[in-house]
Amino acid sequence: MKKLSLVLSVLLLVGMLASVSEAKAKVTLEFGHIQNPGHALAIAPEEFKSMVEKRSNGQVKVNIYPSSQLGSAREMMEQVTMGTLDMTCCDTADWAAALNIPQLAVFNMPFLTKDLATQAKLIDGIVAQEVPKMLKDSNVRLLMTYSNGIRQPLLKTKPITRLEDIKGVKMRTAETPLYVDIWNCLGASTVTSSWSEAYTLLQQGVADAVEADVTGLVNQNLQEQAKYLSKIGHLGAIYCVFINKDKWDSIPKDLQDIIQKSALESQKKQLQNRQASDSAAEKAMAAAGVKINDISQKERDRMKNACQPIYDKYEKNYKLGGLIKKMLSLNS
Repeated sequence: MKKLSLVLSVLLLVGMLASVSEAKAKVTLEFGHIQNPGHALAIAPEEFKSMVEKRSNGQVKVNIYPSSQLGSAREMMEQVTMGTLDMTCCDTADWAAALNIPQLAVFNMPFLTKDLATQAKLIDGIVAQEVPKMLKDSNVRLLMTYSNGIRQPLLKTKPITRLEDIKGVKMRTAETPLYVDIWNCLGASTVTSSWSEAYTLLQQGVADAVEADVTGLVNQNLQEQAKYLSKIGHLGAIYCVFINKDKWDSIPKDLQDIIQKSALESQKKQLQNRQASDSAAEKAMAAAGVKINDISQKERDRMKNACQPIYDKYEKNYKLGGLIKKMLSLNS
C-alpha cells in the first residue's frame, strides 16, 4: 500500500513538473520586415522585442530581421500565411492582395485621413475592431497596427501644386494594386518596384518621382536624387503586424497575454512618436536642399474627386460604404 502510495505521489509530482515545464516553455518569434534600421517601423519592433523579452523573463525571444533579409514584403507575407515565418509588418493594401481579402485595402483609401492625429484615431478606434472580422477565415491574426505616416510624392524636376501637374509624371510606387490605381486616377504613369530599388530608378531616370512617407524617403536617402516634396497627403499608410494563427495558438496563454499587452503598448508608443519622426525627416530634407510645398484644400479635394472610381469600387463590390463614411467622419 505504501509502495502504491509512493508511486502515485511520484507520478503526481512528475505531472506537476511537466505542467510547470509547459508553462515555462520557451517561445521564439521570428519577425521579418522591409525597413532599414532607424526607420520608425524598424524602431517599434525593436521596442516590442525588448518589452516582451523583459516581461516574460526571457521565456519569449523575438528575433527581428530588418531590411528585407528574409525577402520582399510579398514574400514575407506569404511566409507568414504558410507558417515558415511567424510575423511581419505590411501595408493593409499589401495584405489585401497577399491574403486575397480585398476589403483590407479600404483602410488605405486615397485622401482618407488628413493628418497623423486623424490616422491615430482610425487605428485605435476602427482598425482594431474591423480588421479581426475580415481575418476570420484566414490563417493570420492581428497583433498590432503601426502608422507609416502620410505618403507624399518627391519629384526630381518640379513640384505639384495642382492636379494637372501630376499628368504624365513617371511615378515609382509600390507593387500594390491600390497604389497603382491611385496614381493612374491622378494622371501619372506608374513604375512599380520593390522599395529597395527606388533609389536606383530615380538615379537612372526610369522614374521622375517616388512616393512614400517622409521618414521612409529620408531613410533611403532619396533626397539625394529628387528636390521637390509636395505635401498632397494622398494616402495615410496603415501597417498591420500579423502573426501566423497556428503559431499564436501554440503559445501558452500566460505568454500570449504578455505578447498582446506589449504589442498594444508598442502600437501606442509608435503612434505617439510618429510625428516627431516625420518632422525630423522634413528638416533633413530641407537641409539637403529639398523644396517643400503644401497644396490648397481645393486642389486636394480635386485630387480626391479624381480618385472617386476607387471609392465606388469598394462601396459597390465589397459593400463598405458605411465603413468608408465612418472613417471619413474622423476628419471633421
